[in-house]
Amino acid sequence: MKKIILTTLIISSTFTLSAQTSLEKIGKVNAGLQGLDFSYELPVGEKIVWENAVGLGLGMNVDSNKRNYNFYLLNPVPFISTELKWLYNREKRKNKEKNNLNNAGNYIGLQTKYSFGMNNAIDLNQTLLTDFHWGLQRNISQKIVFNGNIGVGYMYDFETNYGGIAPVLRVKIGYRLF
Repeated sequence: MKKIILTTLIISSTFTLSAQTSLEKIGKVNAGLQGLDFSYELPVGEKIVWENAVGLGLGMNVDSNKRNYNFYLLNPVPFISTELKWLYNREKRKNKEKNNLNNAGNYIGLQTKYSFGMNNAIDLNQTLLTDFHWGLQRNISQKIVFNGNIGVGYMYDFETNYGGIAPVLRVKIGYRLF
């Protein structure tokens, strides 16, 4: 019974919009290790942001014993991703009078990324990566944002029908459009 109550509270707090949240709605263009994307951060609670992105970048594939990330500058792979970020230190940053602009803070995130792959490339397959990570988002200026995270996930390749545990490292610089 306690698990049901806890799950209900987490889900309801995640999807309840808060009128008094200090988090911002942000649309930005990002460039980094994963490629180039457009993302939109939507606050869905006082400490939770839902970020959705569409972009071009890394290709992935899985075979029987390894997971691969492949980036070909002249042949980027289209992808979509969705991520929930729990910004756990916003109040502490506010009390220390640190800048919380652009949803700055440390977070724990859960992301799902679908890579569409390339038909002509053997190592750029249709894949789904779901990962759990720790990260931080900081302001470089009022319009420029640094975001980095590290974690572990599960990658599944729809073309080879293999899956496995994969490390995750993301570093990107974003420019706030609105």
